[in-house]
Amino acid sequence: MNDTIRFTVSLPKSLLNEIDRDLSCRGYHNRSEYIRDLVRERSIGNQWADEDREVTGVVTLVYDHHQRGLAQKLIEIQHDALIHVLCSTHVHIDHFHCLETIILKGRPPELRRLVNTLTALKGVKLARLSETGTV
Repeated sequence: MNDTIRFTVSLPKSLLNEIDRDLSCRGYHNRSEYIRDLVRERSIGNQWADEDREVTGVVTLVYDHHQRGLAQKLIEIQHDALIHVLCSTHVHIDHFHCLETIILKGRPPELRRLVNTLTALKGVKLARLSETGTV
């Protein structure tokens, strides 16, 4: 395990008050946990900024499963993409709508391109990419 190092940060009172309000609303127990998560978030953003680095992301799709040919198109796009589909989960939300999560590994531009392609399909109500990483 890494050593924990303490350091001091100077902030304007208004910014500290904003942090305290936000961490309280989000259920953090202390400022250290909150700041660690902010730094992790920034680190993941830096990983995704490197277009040549392999990253992992999660695509969330909501679509109308009555849309003719859409399920087949979704499968074909996943098979043809220059990325690795690690896992997908399919859930029936109601009579008309399905939700899928697709865990992907690849370069950031490839993952973003895939999500844009999925978003443009007729019958897709939502296609959102969550950028994940390791810190």
